[in-house]
Amino acid sequence: MNGIEFKAKPGFKRMHTALKIGYWGGIGLLIAFVCFNIWIGLKPQELFSAEKGIMHWFFSVPLSDTVTKSVMVPFTYFQPINPDKFDAKKAYLVVSLTNTVLVFWAYLYSIGKIRLIIGSILSGISPFSLANAARLRRLGIAVIFYSLLAKLILNILICLLVTRIFSINLGSISLIGIIIGILVLFVSEIFKYGALLQEEHDSTF
Repeated sequence: MNGIEFKAKPGFKRMHTALKIGYWGGIGLLIAFVCFNIWIGLKPQELFSAEKGIMHWFFSVPLSDTVTKSVMVPFTYFQPINPDKFDAKKAYLVVSLTNTVLVFWAYLYSIGKIRLIIGSILSGISPFSLANAARLRRLGIAVIFYSLLAKLILNILICLLVTRIFSINLGSISLIGIIIGILVLFVSEIFKYGALLQEEHDSTF
């Protein structure tokens, strides 16, 4: 860009550092949670239990004499069938690992895009650039896809790997997430328009 160099405020550097810590910390936590679930998966099958509540399943495994690890799944994703018809250990691992991977993927992807935007500002580039507009657009699309598919993926994996009963719940879509994603797409268009105005301004000098 041939225009005026953008001077970032000192707060952006602190934000970038915080996001960097959050990003790599998230990767570390993801690895730790996956390893933790793998360790739990090595426990004997008879230690795992499935308890049917009023509207949820509770899958549990004791970690010690006083500590128990549990995951909760609504009946909308995991049918309230007889516990003898599925493996409680497999149910626990599928639910826990799927939720962990999906949540951390969304977190890391979002943090990564925001880091790149702030990083470009710190390098002296105007925030209103086509690259930043594209990053925001991809972020908005990712938020929408996560809101549409996250619970559906869990539902499908439960059907395929645990219950083997085909029952898909399409009511698990997060409308709030979709709205947030659409708003991010709107902001990306504003950034794109600002970038085009900046290029038009630069071309006149």
